[in-house]
Formats: sequence, structure tokens, C-alpha cells
Amino acid sequence: MQNDREKDSFIAACKAQLVRLYTASKEGKKVDAEKYRVQGFMHAGEVMGLLSKEEGTALIADLHVEVFGETIHARAEKKRKLNALKETDLDAYFAIPAIERR
Repeated sequence: MQNDREKDSFIAACKAQLVRLYTASKEGKKVDAEKYRVQGFMHAGEVMGLLSKEEGTALIADLHVEVFGETIHARAEKKRKLNALKETDLDAYFAIPAIERR
């Protein structure tokens, strides 16, 4: 069916964009513009009926785990703790290997 092929093609494009976004973020690159572009693309898919809000949320969560190896919540919590440590104890912060502080 035409609509199923369009939906599959759209979801594949979303996956590719999200993986590129997350990979660039993991490499420490600035990704704000790309993030907004992907959000707009996915919103357009919702408006066109190619992707539901729930499907989009699940796709984002699944690919985040695939690329970063942890959930969005777990990564945000880790970053919050690192930032708090940086504010309170710079020596302890820098004692953590840089690769682990990403």
C-alpha cells in the first residue's frame, strides 16, 4: 500500500536523522540547529499522519539508548551530577577521565 511505504520511508528518514544527531552530540559537536531541524521534520510527519506522537517519542528513546547506551533520563541525571560536582569540587571533577565526563 502506498501509505505504508510512505510511512516506512519517513520513519527510516527520521531514524537516520536522529542517529546523525546523537552521534554528532556524542562526539561533542554543537547540534542545536540539527536538533531543531529533526524536531520540525518529525512534527511535519505527525501533521501528515505518517508518525504518531507516541511513535516519535519511542523512536527518540530507542535510538538514544542505541547511540549513547543509556536512557535520556539516565544521561541527563549523569550530566546533572557532573555539573554539580564541577561546581562543588573541581579536583574530584577532573579526577574523572574526560571520556567519562561526556
